[in-house]
Amino acid sequence: MIALQIIFWLSVFAIAWTYFGYFLFLKLAALFYSKNVAQKEYYPRVSHIITAYNEEKLIGNKIENCLTATYPRDKLQIIIASDGSTDNTESIIRSYGSQGVHLMANASRRGKHYCQGQAIAIADGEILVFSDATTFLKEDAISRITRNFADQNVGCVSGKDMTRDSGSGSAGEDAYVRYEMKLRTLESLIGNLVGVSGCFFAIRKSLCGTWFPNLSSDFYLPILTHMNGYRVVLEPAAIAYYDVLDEPEREFHRKVRTVVNGMAVLKKLRPILNPFKYGAFALQMISHKIMRWWVPVFLLLALFSGAVLGRHLPLYWYLSLAQIAFYSAALIAFMIKGLRQFTVFRIPLFFVVVNMSILLAWHRFLTGSRFITWESTKR
Repeated sequence: MIALQIIFWLSVFAIAWTYFGYFLFLKLAALFYSKNVAQKEYYPRVSHIITAYNEEKLIGNKIENCLTATYPRDKLQIIIASDGSTDNTESIIRSYGSQGVHLMANASRRGKHYCQGQAIAIADGEILVFSDATTFLKEDAISRITRNFADQNVGCVSGKDMTRDSGSGSAGEDAYVRYEMKLRTLESLIGNLVGVSGCFFAIRKSLCGTWFPNLSSDFYLPILTHMNGYRVVLEPAAIAYYDVLDEPEREFHRKVRTVVNGMAVLKKLRPILNPFKYGAFALQMISHKIMRWWVPVFLLLALFSGAVLGRHLPLYWYLSLAQIAFYSAALIAFMIKGLRQFTVFRIPLFFVVVNMSILLAWHRFLTGSRFITWESTKR
């Protein structure tokens, strides 16, 4: 019985630390220790790299969005890498050739990060900006993000994600994104982010000499940046807008891909988890990433240990009922879409979708399955 109680409370503590404790720890740390970025207006040569696969419905709007940037046009190179698109994406991109938009077309599908690496090879910018075809930047976003590079200690900068609510079912992710942005703000204040926004970030080209075409650039580049002695920070005024999903099934598959790719990065760069060498950054990585990937395991341990203990101790019986009610609300919301407008249903649904996707991601990772090619999430 004592062993089961230890398992239960350790699991509860691990879950609480992951979602609440780490955030509160960062908030407290930021009160006593913060590192400012020496920002000023700074306009280096920038190469804006966008990857696309069958984006004929959005690519024109994306290019127009790029062309409205307030960044000096003579210092901005726009490269769009098409990953074997089979629709009209490439012809639309070519129609903007006279406006300085460069197309780099792959005849076959090789994957997003492979395309990014190819684009880097022809990029002439000191700073590389990456954004998705489904993401739209605020007009001054590039100017805002580059001013951080005036500080020679900064190597990589994340933009700020802002969601455009697509429906009642998307509110769970919207809350999650706002939470994640607050977390990144605190991480940036005390030193470094452990990851950047995949849909909008910038990095010094000099830090991209080592390129892994089968790994997620938005995760391993910040790690390599830190390993090379540079800071990874957030620019909250560099805003990128995207629509969140209103379909749990699609959100589920997107998150499976994200987690599997993240696990592959840490397998490749696992020395970063050594706190004796990388100090606080290693501990941040464990709290922000590793612990989240273990939350489904902790949830199952808490549920089953609580159920067994509940046969003898009333407290655990009630706690088990609370867990079952939470998961039941998620199941009901999954089955009845109209109920997702209510917080009591949409938050449990999103939470369960996230953690179920992590469980599947573990299976795919451990069995050697990887995501090389991709289809962008249709926002």
